[in-house]
Amino acid sequence: MFQFQNRKEMEALSEALEKLINGEAPETAGISQDTLPSKVRSQILRLGEIMKAKDQALGKEKEEIRGMIADTAHQLRTPLANMESYLELLETMDWEEKERENYLLALRESQEKIRFLTEGLIKMARLESRIIQIRKEARNLQETLLESILQVKKEAEEKHIEIRLEMKEGEQAPHDRQWLGEAVYNLLDNSVKYSEEYGQILMTVVRNEMFTEIRVCDWGRGIEEGEENLVFGRFYRGKNVSGEKGFGLGLYLAREIVHQHGGFLRLKRQEPGLSVSIYLPEE
Repeated sequence: MFQFQNRKEMEALSEALEKLINGEAPETAGISQDTLPSKVRSQILRLGEIMKAKDQALGKEKEEIRGMIADTAHQLRTPLANMESYLELLETMDWEEKERENYLLALRESQEKIRFLTEGLIKMARLESRIIQIRKEARNLQETLLESILQVKKEAEEKHIEIRLEMKEGEQAPHDRQWLGEAVYNLLDNSVKYSEEYGQILMTVVRNEMFTEIRVCDWGRGIEEGEENLVFGRFYRGKNVSGEKGFGLGLYLAREIVHQHGGFLRLKRQEPGLSVSIYLPEE
C-alpha cells in the first residue's frame, strides 16, 4: 500500500514538472503535505504560480511598449507627412520668393516638432530605464527655479504673461539641479502655453518638516473634472488644450523626475486655471 501511494505521488510530481516545462498550470487537487513528494509538488505548484505572474507582468509590459510605439508613430506621422508635402511643392513648383519663404517656414516648424518630440522621447526612455542617475545635493533652490523661469521668459513675454516667484531668499533644498529644473520647466511651459494673454503665473515655495512644496499656479484653461489623473499619462492631451501645440509629455516627464527624487506631484483644479505642486522630501 505504501509503495502504491509513493508511486502515485511520484507520478503526480512528474506530471506537475512536465506541465510546468510545457508552460501549463499543474493540477492543484489532491495535494497532501505529509510526504516529501507532496511537499515538492506543492513547491512546484508555487513556482508555477510565480512564473505565471511574471508572464502576465511581461505581457503587460509588452503591451505598454506596443502602445508607446503606436503612440510615437502617430505623433510623428503628421509632421513627417507635412514635411514631405512641403518638400514636394518646393521641388516641383516655381514659387515667388515670399511663397517659397512661407513653405520653408512651415517646413522648419515641422522639423522643430519632430526635434521636440524625439528629445522628449529620449528623456522619457532614459528616465523609465533608470539610465539617469538623480544626484541630490543641498543646493540653492531659488537659483534652480529662476533658471527654469528664464527658459520660458521669451514665450511668456510674447503673451504679456507675468511670472512671479515667492520664496525665502537663497533657500536650499536637496535636489538634482538639472533634472528638477527640467520638471519645473515643464510645469511652467504648460502654464504659459495654456494661459491667456496678460495672464499671471505664481510660483511659491513652502517648507515643513517633511517636504519642500514647489507650487505652480495659473489662471488659464485648466482641465476638466475627471482628468486629474489622466493628464499624467504619456501623450495625454487635455480636452481644453487639444488645439494647442504639444505632445502630452510634459506632466508625464515631470512626474517621473519627481518620483526619482523620492517625491510626488499633486494637481488641483481651479476655476479658472490649475495648480500643480511638487513635493520634495526633506533629508
